[in-house]
Amino acid sequence: MLTLLKALASAAAAAGPLGFAEGVEQGRRHAWLACTSRAEESVAHGLGRVAKSCARNPWKCVAVTVVGCLLCALGVLRFTAVSEARDLWVDQGSQVMKDLEWTEKYFTSAGRVNRVLVTAKDGGNILRPETMAEIFRMADDVKALSDADGKSFADVCLRVSSGCLNAGIRRYFGTGTSADFNQTVQSQADILVAVNKANFPDGAPAFADDSMGGIARDGSGSITSSTAARVDFILDAADEAMMKWEEALVRHFTKDQLTEQGYEHVNAFVQAERSQDDELNRTVQADIPLFAIAFVLMASFCSIFLGKTASWTQSRRLLGAVEFYLVIFGCIAGYGTCMLIGVPFTVLQQILPFILVGIGIDDAFVISGAFDAVDPSLSIPDRIEKAMQRVGVSITLTKVTSISSFLLGATCVFPSVQYFCFYASVSCFFIWLLHCTTFCALLALDARRASADPPRLDPCFCVGAGSSCMPSKKISEGSAPLERVLVAMIKFLTSHPAISFATIVLFLVVAAVSAWQVSLGLSTDFDIMDLSPDKSYPRDFYNEENLHFGGLSTGGLALPAALYVADQDFSSVAVQRHLEEAGAELMALSNVNSVRGLQSWHTIFTLWALQNKGVLASLPDSAFTAVETNRTGCHAGLPSAVTTCTSHLVTGSTFLTALQEFLSTPMGRAFEDDVVVQDGQIKVIRLRANHIDTFNSKQQVALLEEVEAFTAQWQSALPGSFVSSPAYIFFDQYRIIVEQMTVSIGLCLAAVLLISALVLAHPLSVMVVLLVLALVFMDLMGNIVLWSLALNSISMINLVMAVGLVVDYSMHMAHSFGLQDGSLPRAKRAELAMKEMGQPIFLGVSTTFLAILPLAFSASQAFRVFFQMFFGIVVAGGSHGLIFLPVCMSVFGPSVTKTTNLETDAEAAVGKVAKVETE
Repeated sequence: MLTLLKALASAAAAAGPLGFAEGVEQGRRHAWLACTSRAEESVAHGLGRVAKSCARNPWKCVAVTVVGCLLCALGVLRFTAVSEARDLWVDQGSQVMKDLEWTEKYFTSAGRVNRVLVTAKDGGNILRPETMAEIFRMADDVKALSDADGKSFADVCLRVSSGCLNAGIRRYFGTGTSADFNQTVQSQADILVAVNKANFPDGAPAFADDSMGGIARDGSGSITSSTAARVDFILDAADEAMMKWEEALVRHFTKDQLTEQGYEHVNAFVQAERSQDDELNRTVQADIPLFAIAFVLMASFCSIFLGKTASWTQSRRLLGAVEFYLVIFGCIAGYGTCMLIGVPFTVLQQILPFILVGIGIDDAFVISGAFDAVDPSLSIPDRIEKAMQRVGVSITLTKVTSISSFLLGATCVFPSVQYFCFYASVSCFFIWLLHCTTFCALLALDARRASADPPRLDPCFCVGAGSSCMPSKKISEGSAPLERVLVAMIKFLTSHPAISFATIVLFLVVAAVSAWQVSLGLSTDFDIMDLSPDKSYPRDFYNEENLHFGGLSTGGLALPAALYVADQDFSSVAVQRHLEEAGAELMALSNVNSVRGLQSWHTIFTLWALQNKGVLASLPDSAFTAVETNRTGCHAGLPSAVTTCTSHLVTGSTFLTALQEFLSTPMGRAFEDDVVVQDGQIKVIRLRANHIDTFNSKQQVALLEEVEAFTAQWQSALPGSFVSSPAYIFFDQYRIIVEQMTVSIGLCLAAVLLISALVLAHPLSVMVVLLVLALVFMDLMGNIVLWSLALNSISMINLVMAVGLVVDYSMHMAHSFGLQDGSLPRAKRAELAMKEMGQPIFLGVSTTFLAILPLAFSASQAFRVFFQMFFGIVVAGGSHGLIFLPVCMSVFGPSVTKTTNLETDAEAAVGKVAKVETE
């Protein structure tokens, strides 16, 4: 309080009577700077004392570090991994997810679909006798497969009344065996007759686009050829049994996880339900050599540049190598802690050490640079204390902002982003802790080696240096070439206002161009195959699927959806009329496939009931209520052969009994899963439909929003009803990704603003840092467009990481500028800040680039996205931290030094204020 009053008095006295208000405002700013300076000084002294204690007892500190990290690593005992797409890439709390989970409680999935896509060896028509006969032989081979437990397809298949469900192209030819095919097909004409039928032999409606791809038709619409066909093997058994049989299926069509063709006339490409999870796990194995290369590069770089490269005694090669493993220990401790508290592990966490090593090594360069700048006549512990007092707050500031950014990024609704950010924040904390303690201890040990008499060689610390290996005075006292280059650069850029202005304008223009590119449109698609290796059997299948069928939700996949209605009196005329009308309006939606029609148990049940009116005990005349035949919506669910609506609806107490009898008939078995009966009452029903093909995220978002509008419209007539499909949760991701990105990045920037205000204190410094972050963020958005990437969970993780990294690059420079003598010109202070922090920042940028460089050659597109995004982070963040920010500070930077002692000036000003007030 005294400091505040004295500062106010000082500023008011200096301003004079007419500027008293302005003086008070200036006094407040000086008082704020004084308070933050004292707080910073306290933190700096605390960090210095800790570092000095570690330097005095280095081996004890190292021992505690190793034991502590290993204890944290025990968290791996609670290791849990998540790889399911629905558990990682979508909002778990969204309404569409809640709807899906609700439906899964009442309606089981129709088995696990394992698909084989078949094309002709010569690339021509698949609907020929020799190719079709080989398809059936292939199916026979698959059905004869045995898994590790000796179970065949018949033991795990989805069974219907005639045996295992015969799905895909084989369904057009009876039971799906080679014998059956050979008996019914004698020529290509027989094949074409079969595939042009509107119904399968078992009576179910047939849609050619579901089973055949690349279809050609004649003038009358009849199929004449097809370039691909699907053969499905649908399983329904215990999960473990299905997984084992799927493994046998994959082995039959692959070798070393690559597609292997073993048939004469056809090529076969397999996709099992387990394939995606298997390939996600294999992604990392495929990139293990890259991991090794990256670690060798980073360790070598750190060993070469942490000290004076040309010196045999001051090079710090051994310290650089140990520093690399120190960061790895921080990652181990962070990962173990996250596993201990129950944070799941995902494939993306395998990339994180690359980034964390780059972040962590930055601190080593900063501390080492500060240590070298301290008076060498002091003792080693005192030098380390002084160094940490100088840069400890800066390191802590950058780590606090990084950790805050990661934790705020974890507020995103996508679990993949949440888990990644949790691992990043906890690991970042341990890396900071190890550098404030253990690195200082290791630096002390290295300094002892270098200052011994005679100095010990590096890295052969047991061998004394000969006279020829002793460092020259030029090497010991001279500045590094990189430092001289960076200082010369900033001298030139700040030598004339026009040059500084042109530099600032250039960065602003680049950001403006990036903003313009983003305004033209940014894709929000997410391809799950990006997480798989480029060379893999699922990728082969995926490419063929795209070529012949169009891919996910396209080309005849006919995305299923259903209207769910629960807790209604379905025996009443009103509810049944609403079902008819809702079904008709559902079919009228622009994104619903009207050609495939509405699969309505209610319509077919009503037709069956009229046929059995008065015949069954549950269908007496009194069980029917007359309705008009021209009523709204009744045509939607009618079979193609029926054109007239029924004149009566089944109502009353025998409704449920009659319905159960219908569901047990051959006609009703197709709908037996559409009605759920609990405690003698109908709990929930569904009416099934299919969507039209959609080809991108915009179309899928429009589809979802149309369905949601339909649901809202029917809440008054059918309360609680909704339309759901398993794919909706992914469509919802596309809809909210921009909002989630905006909120997450906004929170991160707010955290940076708050922390910067507390440490940098001066509004101008804070605003320059925020401007740098804003420009870098805009450049990174332009980087997404430049690389033709999409805004999704993976790129969003990179954007959140960017805030933490750019803070590292910028905050060190801004903080160093604030520590320079305020009486010097801004350009000179920018030069001194570059001299102090330029080389550590440049080396930190370089380590980050080396860390992610091997990812450019990854076998997975997802990992290559990390390289592409981090390439932008390194270029944009590094150039803004080393060029734009110093130039801005030389023009707009504050002229007040934070470490100025304000109390003396304030005391001298008290009398002046009193005199002014008296006059």
